[in-house]
Amino acid sequence: MTRNTTEGGYFLYHSIGIYPGKEEDLSRAMAEFSEVWAAPNDKQWGYVLRKRQDFIDRWRRLINVPKGSLTTVDNVTEGLQKILRALPEGSLRGKKVLAAADCFPSLHFLLAGLAPKMGFTLTTVPLSEGRAWVETEDYLAHWTPDVGLALITWVTSIGSSKMDYPALVAHGRTMGTLMVVDITQGAGLMPFDAMNPRVDFVVSTSLKWLCGTPGAGILYADKDLIPTLMPEGRGWFSQNNPFSWDLDKFEYAPDVRRFDTGTPGSVAAIASLPALEWFSKQDLNDVAAHNRRLVDRVITRADRLNLPLHSPRDPDRRGGAVMIRMPDKAEAAACVGALGVEGYSVDFRGPILRMSPGFVTEERAVDAVFDMMEEVMTRRRCRFAGQGEKAKGAAEVLAALASGLAGGAVRVVDLTAQLGPETPILRLPEDLARNTPKVAIHRISEYDTDGPFWAWNWLELGEHSGTHFDAPHHWLSGKDHPDGFTDTLSVQRLIAPANVIDCSAEAAADPDFLLTAAHVKAWEAKHGPIGPGEWVLMRTDWDKRSHDEELFLNEDPDPYEDGSHSPGPSTDCIDYLLGKGIVGWGTQCIGTDAGMAGKFSPPFPAHNFLHRDNCFGLASLCNLDQLPPKGAVLIVTPLKIKDGTGSPIRALALVLD
Repeated sequence: MTRNTTEGGYFLYHSIGIYPGKEEDLSRAMAEFSEVWAAPNDKQWGYVLRKRQDFIDRWRRLINVPKGSLTTVDNVTEGLQKILRALPEGSLRGKKVLAAADCFPSLHFLLAGLAPKMGFTLTTVPLSEGRAWVETEDYLAHWTPDVGLALITWVTSIGSSKMDYPALVAHGRTMGTLMVVDITQGAGLMPFDAMNPRVDFVVSTSLKWLCGTPGAGILYADKDLIPTLMPEGRGWFSQNNPFSWDLDKFEYAPDVRRFDTGTPGSVAAIASLPALEWFSKQDLNDVAAHNRRLVDRVITRADRLNLPLHSPRDPDRRGGAVMIRMPDKAEAAACVGALGVEGYSVDFRGPILRMSPGFVTEERAVDAVFDMMEEVMTRRRCRFAGQGEKAKGAAEVLAALASGLAGGAVRVVDLTAQLGPETPILRLPEDLARNTPKVAIHRISEYDTDGPFWAWNWLELGEHSGTHFDAPHHWLSGKDHPDGFTDTLSVQRLIAPANVIDCSAEAAADPDFLLTAAHVKAWEAKHGPIGPGEWVLMRTDWDKRSHDEELFLNEDPDPYEDGSHSPGPSTDCIDYLLGKGIVGWGTQCIGTDAGMAGKFSPPFPAHNFLHRDNCFGLASLCNLDQLPPKGAVLIVTPLKIKDGTGSPIRALALVLD
């Protein structure tokens, strides 16, 4: 798969949103703000408040509402809270507040907390039968005359389901219900007119399709309702004249400014202005058509992989995102991690993969994403095939193993280096990263006054010291695997057959020797195929250098310029082995990558690809010259460290003597 190096692989419009030139525009806006705000004059407040008003006016035009009806809030949750706490005292007491089970969870949390304080009953409309969302018809069925306020989520963040909000508003009018519409997931992609049909309240953020920044939310209130609203939070900006400071004569502003409190936060609005300005120049029909074409392609590719949709298939009942149900959370995490390494931006929640193509997303990226997903899923099927299956005659096998160990027919080979103050430790440039400390052993007591009958020590060491194990969470590409820590991984995977590829002669001749996929294939032709769930170990006899840290690390004087020189795998080697479904890769050097791997593309492929695919790494192994090419069983035992990214290990191999 070709690595994506452009914005074309971006599928996160349900989360943040980008447009061409966003970085430059945002940088200019923030630089201008900094210049004005830091200037030694009195121009700041006029500038900031004008910019905030520009933000408000652009939002007013976007949803077609009159002056004095829209103001800023930090987020939709704050906006909803301000609305509820501004309603006339007791107006919801004894009534129901209606919300769908697929509304933004933060809003449901708020409503559940306010229900006992305000005396209303929160009624949550359950997901429709056989659906991952609430259908408009089911929401209407729960909307009875005793509903005092309805929260309408125009497009949901959970399933990208689009409500028929005109039908809901029409029903709400017949019920005499106040209505709050959350347009967050639709604003900027689909037209929304708060005056047709006329709604009571609107809340939104400037993120998502509008490509703004956090903190740039909005609250709209119908002008006919505003005189009846008395926001609970109030301050000097809640007044018609903020400079009226008579403590006994507070009076709410006649318009939506009454929802303002103290000095309004304006930086988020200023930062979002470039995006709103760019958006105002776009043809919304073209934007929607581009999105629909790419979403149709996403659905086609998901169908090919037999991945069920978590969103409506009907485009008229769906927003701009499409959610796909993966087999499980681990599968979703593996795919997202792999895509991230290759430059494609997709995210997930539990087993649900979320994709929203927008302004910059390219059609070729859709196919690239699903090609990679298919590859990752195939690898995982291969790797986990047969795991947990009981071999025939398991009892006999275990009995034979025990007998072989006791009688010497099965020999245990220690593949572990001694761990102590002389253990070589990886060194990174100090201005690049913080280094692991040297191993230190501190005596607590030894049959003395600190412990008369016993001896014991305490240790000071890093997780990746000596002969050690790398868990998937050790690397950025593996950070999303829930079973990627030393305390959450499957121990079933730690004991497996070992394939030992002898590269000792090549490494002796060239310390920068790279094991390639071609080398591995030639080895397989001679010794047999590498199977799924097996370990692959690169024998270089580098452990013979471990008595001397400088010799073992083999660094150049300038590690930034030249790095260190030690053998390891090429990019295509690791890619080939992962395609065969291996459980992990091990070396006799300080790390799982070659010393010069920082200059590879991508850098450090062993770390990058292994942990992306939820596989393991072993480093600083010893005595691989005592193992056959095939036939040994490797036993790896990392400590069960909470949230551990790795661990020193005692690595053992079982071989027939």
